[in-house]
Amino acid sequence: MDTVKLGIVGLGRLGRNHAANIHYHIPNAELTAICSVVEAELESVGAEMSPRYRYTDYREMFQNRELDGVVIATNSQSHCEMACAAAELGVKNVYIEKPLGMTLDEIEQIRAAVEKSGINVFQVGYNRRFDASYRAMKKKLEEGYIGKPVLIKMINRDPASMAEFIIKFSPTSGGLVFDMLTHDYDAARWFLGSDATTAYGIGGVYAYEGLAAVGDIDNCGILCKFDNGAMGWFETSRNCSYGYHVEAEIFGTEGCLRVCVTPTNDRVLYLDKKGIHQSTVSWFYEYWEPTFTAEMKEFADAIAEGRPSQAAGLMDGYQAVKWALAAKKAVDEETVVKI
Repeated sequence: MDTVKLGIVGLGRLGRNHAANIHYHIPNAELTAICSVVEAELESVGAEMSPRYRYTDYREMFQNRELDGVVIATNSQSHCEMACAAAELGVKNVYIEKPLGMTLDEIEQIRAAVEKSGINVFQVGYNRRFDASYRAMKKKLEEGYIGKPVLIKMINRDPASMAEFIIKFSPTSGGLVFDMLTHDYDAARWFLGSDATTAYGIGGVYAYEGLAAVGDIDNCGILCKFDNGAMGWFETSRNCSYGYHVEAEIFGTEGCLRVCVTPTNDRVLYLDKKGIHQSTVSWFYEYWEPTFTAEMKEFADAIAEGRPSQAAGLMDGYQAVKWALAAKKAVDEETVVKI
């Protein structure tokens, strides 16, 4: 296969970036079709990237047999419907943004539909597996550098500058745990090669009263035990005053591995009479940008080479949602939940 022809449904914040990566940064892929119910998005992406087809009905796009694969980058509430439709309509290769679904019933539906279908590559958008530092840390972990893992700690904080967007986004995102912490959980189980067996959580609305009205929170912490005996600590926030902040640490019996103690956007130190300062990245895409290109390239390469994707797959997405449902219950009820 010379060029992998891809269609994408959803051209919002992340979808447009996926479309641009396919068009500009992946040599063996072509942005052949775009789909959105927002006419302005179709016009803008269509004018800039010139895909051959434009759709407002995703089912119609899924039946286009010129396409080698489709990218589903719509809001979380539509993932189940679209994943099942892709399986039903004969799409052979699917990339879908996380979370895979919003309920246990949804992820069971998706699993059954995909396993029954002829889908070859089914990739879920947990992009952190493609971060160069995460991969270096995983390699050291597998080589036994820190001995037996004892504790994995993940910090994930969104910038306060996104407050207005977050309140509007919350009802379709699944809330704080689904939107942010499934990234951390997927990375943790990827590092450890193990799933969580219990979760305990606390959290609440500390900064944005508007989230309370839609049943969401802006800060929480979740403590987990994994089936290999390791402990996990996941801390997340929506109101980081200094920008986007993410860290990962794995402590073991013989050492420790850490990634990104300070998420700076460059190596410049700013010195004046007020002291010494560094600027931080302003949002998640700025920090993780290379990983989004890498995961989409893996999707295209897996299709072209006729092999399974090395990224997160169906069961990875399934396990992340199972954990998120338990973790959200643990936070809501401030209790220990068995998974």
